[in-house]
Amino acid sequence: MLMGTSEETLRRTSIMIVGGGPVGLAMGLLLDRFGIDAIIVEKSPTTTDHPKSRGCWVRTMEIFRQWGIEQAIRDRGLQDSSDMFVQVESIAGREISRSRPEPNLGQTPAWKSLVAQDAVEEEIYKVIAHSNLVQVHFSTEFVGFEEVEDGVICEIRSVETGRSERWHARFLLACDGAGSQTRRRAGIDMAGPATLAVMLNEYWRGDLSRFPITREAAGYQVYSNKPGMPRRAGILNTNGRDRWLSVIQIGEEKDERPRPWTDAETIEIIRCHAGVPDLDVTLLNRSIWRMSKQVAGQFRKGRVFVVGDAAHRFPPTGGFGLNSGVQDAHNLAWKLAYVLRGLASERLLESYDVERRPVAQSNADFSYGNMIRFRRLDEAVRSGNEDRIRFWVNDLDNHLHSIGQALGFSYEEGAVVPDGTPRGGHLTRTYFPSDRPGGRFPHLWLDMARKHSTLDWFDKEFTVVTGPLGGEWLEAGRAVSDKLGIPLNLQQLPNAHQSDGIQMGLRGAVLVRPDGHVAWRMPYIPQAPARELASAVQSVLH
Repeated sequence: MLMGTSEETLRRTSIMIVGGGPVGLAMGLLLDRFGIDAIIVEKSPTTTDHPKSRGCWVRTMEIFRQWGIEQAIRDRGLQDSSDMFVQVESIAGREISRSRPEPNLGQTPAWKSLVAQDAVEEEIYKVIAHSNLVQVHFSTEFVGFEEVEDGVICEIRSVETGRSERWHARFLLACDGAGSQTRRRAGIDMAGPATLAVMLNEYWRGDLSRFPITREAAGYQVYSNKPGMPRRAGILNTNGRDRWLSVIQIGEEKDERPRPWTDAETIEIIRCHAGVPDLDVTLLNRSIWRMSKQVAGQFRKGRVFVVGDAAHRFPPTGGFGLNSGVQDAHNLAWKLAYVLRGLASERLLESYDVERRPVAQSNADFSYGNMIRFRRLDEAVRSGNEDRIRFWVNDLDNHLHSIGQALGFSYEEGAVVPDGTPRGGHLTRTYFPSDRPGGRFPHLWLDMARKHSTLDWFDKEFTVVTGPLGGEWLEAGRAVSDKLGIPLNLQQLPNAHQSDGIQMGLRGAVLVRPDGHVAWRMPYIPQAPARELASAVQSVLH
């Protein structure tokens, strides 16, 4: 229930988004593209000043490419092939071993980028700042909500003035992070262990650019033998020069240090791990957090949806938190837009939970496996046994070589029409492109200059893609679009090679959703193509 009242009259918006982190901002940008108005409320006065997550994987970069911000984000990340970990006694000291960068096999037009979250938020916000439809209210807290028959009544309050406003929204999106109060108020529980470890993040500035190693890797696992110092820490690279994030486990269930370290002690720890006794260190900010492996029991309750970290908390090993969240938004935004524009029934919204929750669970399991992998590597390094170290360093490639995990997921039920083909095996390290219903439509370059990809076809509308000899499907698409009053983008492949994952053949067709996932496939021309296509469109939207 709402606390307190406001003298303000009720203001109206289609969507209320709680939280202006990367997921809330991504959702706002998507809704703006679909022509849907929204309000984003964020308690902080600006986008984050902490690097937090530090990697945008290929599917996320593909989405950023579509939004026109891929290059701006890539320019703020580390150099290519820095997706590896180096095990060292200190950054300036002896290197023990290193993992290898993931090979780019050309399966995406937008390779991953090792970029920090603060940069990502800033670049997304630059786009939204110009929106006429989506407003971001910083320094604004979300007080509470109550559900009514036609929407949700929300109360928000300015942190600076204390003034409250009441808003009516059709839907409420909880994008307010791992400790989401909105999720709690909605009565949505998390399943899984809440605390796997207690961690300290120390964000600091110190110029290490004179060491070539600082441009080469995303992170360093430091194994120190110096008495009185934490024996192990991760140092994460945010810009390859002078901004670093030290990550140190300080307990299992709670902070187990006798007392918090002073700033002077913290600087000594950083100098030890950097291997530069007189390094000029500026402490920027710190946070203590719990490593969890949890997924919400439901991603929707009534008119409330949980998105991003509010819906799932993973160990950061694997880097799937921000990436899963952006893809949650990408999945949900078009569905909200189609419902609000009257092109789909509200039943379409049920598919968000059905589709995204299994992906979140898979990413949680993958991230947890990487956490265990790190522990085994730690034990190996401590043992000093070269063969044992080599085995676990080789195994560490399975951590960041994760294109199969990033692209290979498929929606087996939800807003898809299965075609009877059984699901294939899911390998985290290898991606097998396919136009099978549920998966992301394969990327193929459409021009010699490699500027235009099949992925560019999928944005705000459903798209019919047919093979080189499937012209009848394009005629059917025009007829279906006119009959149903639903815009359909019609595209024909210049060629269709099964090796590229195009299994519909020369005369087949697929229906692809605005989020780039295949909704339906028919690998031949039936007697009444328009009837088959219309049935598929209606099945997905109603």
